[in-house]
Order: sequence, then C-alpha cells, then structure tokens
Amino acid sequence: MEGLKGIEGITDRKLVCEMKDVLNNLISQLSAAGLTVHVLQNRAVVTERNELRAFNVFDGETALQFVNQPEHADKIISFNSERFYCHTEYLVLRSQYFRALFCGVYRESSMDFISVHLPAPGNMEPILRFMYSGIAEDALFEAHEMFSTIQNANFLGVEELLIKAAENFASRWKFYAVSPLFRRSIVDSEFLSSILELGTKNSVFSMGDMLRIVVWWNEEEESSECNFSESIRLLMEHKCLEESSLMDLEWALGKKPPLFCFIEQSAFRPVYQRAIQNSARALEKIRVHEDKIKSLSQCVRTLTRQLEEVRCNRCQMFLPRAAMKTRTCIVTRHQGEYVVNKGWSCCRQLIKRSKGCKPVSLSRHCMSLNARAR
Repeated sequence: MEGLKGIEGITDRKLVCEMKDVLNNLISQLSAAGLTVHVLQNRAVVTERNELRAFNVFDGETALQFVNQPEHADKIISFNSERFYCHTEYLVLRSQYFRALFCGVYRESSMDFISVHLPAPGNMEPILRFMYSGIAEDALFEAHEMFSTIQNANFLGVEELLIKAAENFASRWKFYAVSPLFRRSIVDSEFLSSILELGTKNSVFSMGDMLRIVVWWNEEEESSECNFSESIRLLMEHKCLEESSLMDLEWALGKKPPLFCFIEQSAFRPVYQRAIQNSARALEKIRVHEDKIKSLSQCVRTLTRQLEEVRCNRCQMFLPRAAMKTRTCIVTRHQGEYVVNKGWSCCRQLIKRSKGCKPVSLSRHCMSLNARAR
C-alpha cells in the first residue's frame, strides 16, 4: 500500500509539472502575439500590450495606491459627472462592461475621456476601489448605498461585487426587503435567486423568510397581463412553499392574491400534507397538556384539603389538617394560652418555669369533623 501511495504521489507531481509547462508555454505564445497576461488570485486576464507603458498590475491592497492617481493613468472617466483618473489594465480585470468597451472595436478604446452614465446615483469611488483591489469596503453596503451599489455593479458587470452584495443583503434582508427601492433596484431575478441561495447556504433564513422576500420583491406588479413567471420560478426553484409555515402562507395570500392564482394546484400538495402533520402533532401536544393539567389539578385539591383548618375537640384550637398528627394538644383546667413553638402559659409563665400551673394531660389533637368556616 505504501508503494502504491508513493507511485501516486510521483504521478501527481509529474502532472503538476506538465501543467505548469503548458501554462508557461501558453503565456509565452500570448506574449509573442503582442498580448499581456495578468495573473491574479483566482483568474488570468489577457489584454493588448502597450509598448509605451511600463506598468505592473497588482492585486489586493497594493493596487489601491493607483486609484484616481494621474500617474500611469490612460483614461479620464466621468461617472455621472464625477471624474476619476483610471487605468485600463485595472478596469478590465473585474468589469465585463469595461472589458467589452476597451478590448473590442468600440471607439472608446482609443479615447482619453469617457463619460459613463450609471443607472443609480451614489459614490463611485468605493466601487472603483473594489475593481482595482477586489476588497469590498463597508461603505458599499451602508443603508443609503446598498441599492445603488447593486444597480451600478450590475450595470458594470462586476460579478464579484454582486456576490458580496448578495451575501450582505441576505444577512440583513429584513431591513432591505421592506424598502420601496427593493423592487425598483433589483430587476434581475437571477440576482434575487443568488440572495435566496446564499441565505439558505449560510443558514440565514428561517422558515418562511424566502417566501416573504419573493412576495415583497414582486409586490408592486400591477399589470393585468402579468403572469408572475419570474416570481413563480423563484418560489418553485427554492421550495419556498414547502419551507413556509401556514402563518407565512396566510400572510402571502393576503399580501399578493394574484400571484398564487397562477401557481398549479400540485405545488400546494406538500403544504397540505405538512398541514395535516402539524395538526396531528398539535392534537398530540394538546392531549399531553390536558393530562398534565389533570394531574396538577389533583395535586392542588390534595394540598388544599391538607391546608384546610379544623378544630381540635380537646383544646378547641384551629389547626391545618396536615398538622393534626404532629402538634401536641394541651388540656388543662386553668384558663391560659398556648403559644405555638413556645408552650403553654397560665400564670404568664412558660410550662418549663411554671411550678403549679401545669396541664392535666398532653396528647395529640383530636380532629373535629367540621372544618373552619372561611
């Protein structure tokens, strides 16, 4: 066995070496063709080489030093009238929009000044810093910037930023989903699908949360011809009906009745079966609780009877029924007073100090059949 493992290790090392050789040969061929290969953490980007520019592309925090810096910048881009010095090599790394703009046949590839109209207002610099470094700053996901970040990142094709935005949205969905910007900002059902997937994967959503998100997302659909195809697809793909409670379903039916009119009846079969199971479990719990209530009621009646005060036939004192067998009954001819836990007093003295005023007899109480009236 050890020999076989050694052979497998040698084979794996040979395979890795062969793959490295193939990769190096491929990079050499691309370089010979006049192209530049930028190798980052998880991807390699190929761009046209500019012989007049001696510029190295970095990843991570090191790349932040070039953000909006004139040095080595080859473009000035105006994002909604906000201008930035930009570097083509960084813009094409994470943006599908700029990759198509600068690496294609568009005239913008040769222009020094470019104007880009973003769909949402907001601070563009945090997005630009992410495009350079791949580091998502907290400013991108603040309450007043979240939806702008989603819209602009979707417009620029920055998929990595969209994934991070979806993760942040999933963790704070109760705050974002009720916003009126929710439906207007997130028009792509695939992005909403990624939110549902990430929330489920990270165990962020509880039962019924996904159903509420889909209903809120499609809440403003008022077209009479709308068949809610995207919402129904999301409900079916992510099993929102199967994972929702009856209370959540009741809320959704009241919030968006037309949506559920287009859903096939077979989709509600798991809901019906789960309702029957929940009803059976609820009845069983009720039965167990009723048994406990009966037992507790019997205990209360027993304790109440034991605490009931009755009169002793000898000393005529009222004592709890439970104390009749433990307390001492003192019978005497003298008129005196018996103090519980202290003893009998006739001459204003306790029995231990009294010389002549002693009780006639000491015995247990004799219980009267008539309880004390309350």
